[in-house]
Amino acid sequence: MAIVKMKKFSLFTFDEDRKKLLDRFQKFNYVHLVETNFDEVDEDFTRPRSSEELIEIDSKVKRSKDDIDLLLTFKEKESLIKSLKEGVEDISLESLEERALSFPFEKIDGEIKELLGEKDKNKSEVQNIDSKIEELRPWKKIESPIKDLESIRAVNVYTGTISSKYALEFEEDISKLELSYIDRVSQDKNYYYYLIISDSSIENDIKELLATYGFTNVNIKAKKAVAEEINSYEKRKEALFEKNKEIDEKLKKYVKYLEDFKITYEFYRNEKIKIMSQEKFLKTAELDLIEGYVPENKLKEFENEIKKVCGENYYLSAEDAEKDSKEVPILLKNNSFVSPFELMTEMYAMPRYNEIDPTPFFAPFYFIFAGIMVGDFGYGLLVFLGTLIALKKFNLTESKRRFLKFFNYLSISTIIFGVIFGSFFGGIIELPSLIDPAEDSTLLVIISLILGGIHIFFALGIKAYMNIRDGKPKDALYDVGFWYMSLIGIIGMLLGGPIAALAPYKKVFLIVMILGMIGIVATGGRNEKSTAGKIGWGIYSLYGITSYLGDFVSYLRLMALVLSGSFLGLAINMIAGMLFGSGIIGKIFAIVVFVAFQLFNAFLSYLSAYVHTARLTYVEMFNKFYEGGGIPFEKMIEKSDYFNID
Repeated sequence: MAIVKMKKFSLFTFDEDRKKLLDRFQKFNYVHLVETNFDEVDEDFTRPRSSEELIEIDSKVKRSKDDIDLLLTFKEKESLIKSLKEGVEDISLESLEERALSFPFEKIDGEIKELLGEKDKNKSEVQNIDSKIEELRPWKKIESPIKDLESIRAVNVYTGTISSKYALEFEEDISKLELSYIDRVSQDKNYYYYLIISDSSIENDIKELLATYGFTNVNIKAKKAVAEEINSYEKRKEALFEKNKEIDEKLKKYVKYLEDFKITYEFYRNEKIKIMSQEKFLKTAELDLIEGYVPENKLKEFENEIKKVCGENYYLSAEDAEKDSKEVPILLKNNSFVSPFELMTEMYAMPRYNEIDPTPFFAPFYFIFAGIMVGDFGYGLLVFLGTLIALKKFNLTESKRRFLKFFNYLSISTIIFGVIFGSFFGGIIELPSLIDPAEDSTLLVIISLILGGIHIFFALGIKAYMNIRDGKPKDALYDVGFWYMSLIGIIGMLLGGPIAALAPYKKVFLIVMILGMIGIVATGGRNEKSTAGKIGWGIYSLYGITSYLGDFVSYLRLMALVLSGSFLGLAINMIAGMLFGSGIIGKIFAIVVFVAFQLFNAFLSYLSAYVHTARLTYVEMFNKFYEGGGIPFEKMIEKSDYFNID
C-alpha cells in the first residue's frame, strides 16, 4: 500500500523499429515516456516530427466524435437499467485496431457530412427567409404590389419609417399638402411605417417634409403583394422543413454505425498517443533514444516486450528513480478497501515521489467520519444494496466501478453507525441504540472532539515518520514532538477539572505544555539567519497554536450533521404519520411524502458527508504533513467512456 517504485530507463533502438516498438509499448501499457533532454546527448540527435500525421489523426478524432454525438441524438432511448446492465464492451487493442481499420470511416463519414451539409444549407436558407419575412411583415397591409403603384404615371410613391416621437406631427403636416395620400401601414414601439403617394408636381415639397422629419426610405423587396410574398416564403420554409425531416430520416439509418464510430474514435485517440509519444524521442539517421519510467516490478516484463520487437538489437539501462525528482510519475497501489479512496487523493493532488501515499492513512478516518455524518441504518442499507447490485449486475467502466465501490464502503459505515444511533429512516422503526443523537448531544460533542484529536495527532505522527525516514530526527522533534507536548499539556490541563483522575497531574501537564512551547519558540525560526529572525519566527510559530483550536472545533460538524439528518428524517416521518391517518388519499400522500423526502434527505446526507469529510481530510489532516503536486503516471492506453480497453 504505497507509491509504486519506479525505474528510469534509457533505451537505444534502431529507428526502423520505432513504429512496432510503440505498438508494443501501448499493449504493455505501463510505460511513462518523458522528453529526452538535448543537453544530455550529442548534437547529432534531432527530435522526430510528425505534425502532418498528427493533424490528420486529430481530424479523424474530431470527425468521429461529431458523428457519435450526432447519431446519439437519433438513437432510441434505452431504459436506464438496460443501458447500465449492458454497460461497456470489453475489447483488446488488437480487436480495436482490427475493427477500426475494417470500418469504411471516410466513406460513411463523408455521406453523413454530405447530408449535414445539405441540412445546414436548408437551415441557412430558412434563416434567410425568416429575415426577409421580418423585413416584409410591417408592410403586410399593402394590398397591391409596389411595382404596380410605382408604374402609375405622374405620381411618386414613398415607403419608409419615421420615429414614433414625430409620427403624429408628421401625419398632420403631410395631410395639409394637396395631391398627396398617406397610409400608416403599421407601427411598433419605435417606428411608424408609411406608404405615401403624391403627385409629381409637389415632389420638392414632399421631399423637404420627409427630410425635416427624418423619413427613412425602405425598399420593399416584393414582386407580388406583400402578403402573397410572405405566404410564398412560408411555403418555401415548409418545403425546406420537410426536406430536413427527410434528411433526418436518412441520418437515422446511420445509427447502425454508432458502435463503429466509437471504435474509430477510440482507435485514433490511442494512435494519437503513439504519435505524440514519439515526439519525445531523440533520433539520429539510424538510432532512437527513448527515456521514461516503468514500475520496478514490471521492468523485466518491459525488457521482454522490447526483445519481441528488437531481438538483441537494443541497449537498455535502468536505474532507481531519483527520490527528490519532480519528474517521476506517480502510480498508486493499494488493497481493495483503500483503492476506491484514491479518487479523493487524485482530486486533491497526487503525492510527490519523496512523499508517502496518504490514501491508506486517511481512508479509515474517511470511512468512520462519513458513517457518523449520515448515521442511519436505512440510508446505509439503501445505498449498500443499490451499489452492490450495480457492481454485480452492471458492466461499468473502471472509473465508475471505483466510484460505486467508494460509496458501497461508506454505506457499510453508515449501517454500523445507524445501528449505534438506533436510526432507521429517521426512526420509522424504533431500534435499540447505544447513543441517541437527540438525547446524548453532549456525548456526541465529546466523541467528535476525541476523534478530531486522534485525527490531528495521527497526521502529525505521519509527519514525524517522514522526517525520521528522511534522516531528519531533529525536525521530527522540533516540528512534531514539541507540538505534541504543547497540545497534550493544554488538553490535560483542560480535562484536569472535570476528570478527577487527571487532577493530580495538572502541574505535570503544565510543565509539559511550557516545555513544548519553549521548544516551539526556540526552534520555529531555526532556518532564519539572524537572531531576531529566529525569535520572531519562533513566536509566530507558537501563535499557530490558535489554528489548532479552529481545527478541533471543525470536528463538531460530525455531531451537527448527524443531528440535522436525524431531525429532518424525524420531521418527515411526523408529517407522513399525520397524513396517513386522513383516509385513503392521505395514505397515498403519506407514502409519496415518505419515499420522496426520505430519498432526498438520504441524498443530502451523503452529499454533506462526502463534502465535509473531504474538508476534514484536506484541511485538518493534509496540511499537517502532505504537500502533493506529483505527476500522475500516464499509461499508453487512453481511458475510454465507451469501452474497457486492455
